[in-house]
Amino acid sequence: MIKSVRKQTSIKVDPIAWDSAKEIFSGYGISVSDAINIFLNKVQKVGGLPFEMRDEEVYNTSKEKILEDLKEAVQEVKLYEQGKIKLKTLDEVLEVL
Repeated sequence: MIKSVRKQTSIKVDPIAWDSAKEIFSGYGISVSDAINIFLNKVQKVGGLPFEMRDEEVYNTSKEKILEDLKEAVQEVKLYEQGKIKLKTLDEVLEVL
């Protein structure tokens, strides 16, 4: 196997995140440098970030809150079907936002 020449770089990182990641990577038997190279190769392969970026507020929404929102939506559909409420136009929805 031909080994490519490595490029040396300097980056600024959060020391707590670095230490935590270093410990996790050691459990896999790899260094932080190895992990960064794995990440960079994956970025190249997929043509972007190799993971989904999520809004933490949405991601951390409790199951109870999601269920409550779904029940509310179902109730609104039932009221619409009974002719008790009208659907809002897109412009009306955007005004609220």
